[in-house]
Amino acid sequence: MTIPAEVVRSASSTVATELTTESLLQLADRQIGAIHVKGYYPVDIAGEVAQKAISHQALGHYHKKHTSSVGRVYMPHIDTKWDPELTRQYHDAALPAIQDVRSMFHPYLSPVDRVRLELQELWPTGANLLRLRERACFVGAFRVFQPSTSEFFPHNDAIDQETDAPEIEGVLNQLVANIYLQVPDDGGNLQLWLREPTAEETAVILDVEGLDPKEIEEPVLEIHPEAGDLIIFSPRQLHAVTAGHGKHRVGAAAFIATKGPSEPLLFWS
Repeated sequence: MTIPAEVVRSASSTVATELTTESLLQLADRQIGAIHVKGYYPVDIAGEVAQKAISHQALGHYHKKHTSSVGRVYMPHIDTKWDPELTRQYHDAALPAIQDVRSMFHPYLSPVDRVRLELQELWPTGANLLRLRERACFVGAFRVFQPSTSEFFPHNDAIDQETDAPEIEGVLNQLVANIYLQVPDDGGNLQLWLREPTAEETAVILDVEGLDPKEIEEPVLEIHPEAGDLIIFSPRQLHAVTAGHGKHRVGAAAFIATKGPSEPLLFWS
């Protein structure tokens, strides 16, 4: 399958191996394809919390056709579905959910808190928790992929497709930080296309949250993460997760909005 004529690759296939101010700025500007820091978080702590996530009482599932087999602990913003009541519930639960996720790692620093602190220090103007219409957002969602049955089809994520709150004005790019707590030996790979979807592809993604992999070209990058790894990339571009076999794939995630180096980064899930 060839790339549609109107699509232009917008990022280098280079993967940085260190989280630095330079690599963050390059990723935000799409000069590189991803940041992959191996061994970012202790594997023993990660594995213990992965088991807590798998059995968590707040474990639910995404609401669209091609994501319904993937579990998530606490409602992510995408599942507010532009509904005022769901949006209210999301914000009401945001700070208690952050505290609960943090408590699962106690007495250790959670990996999402570590990312938040380091990006606050590395980004030229710091970083803050995103607030929408002056209400705090949740950050630190767990994603739980069932063995063999769960996968993410090629899709993208964009905060302006989820809300028209004034705080997102000026967003230039969106990043996502994934810290992997448990990964199957076989599968569970991250695939990156390094391009945004076409208008036609976007319509399909908004409907069912995923494209048929057989209908698009092969990904530019495919990464098999290990437990404890950190990967940051731009989810505004097409990405997917292949099915894993043998055990659950569990990760902690945070979206990161950037309005350029002169504005602080913004975190949410």
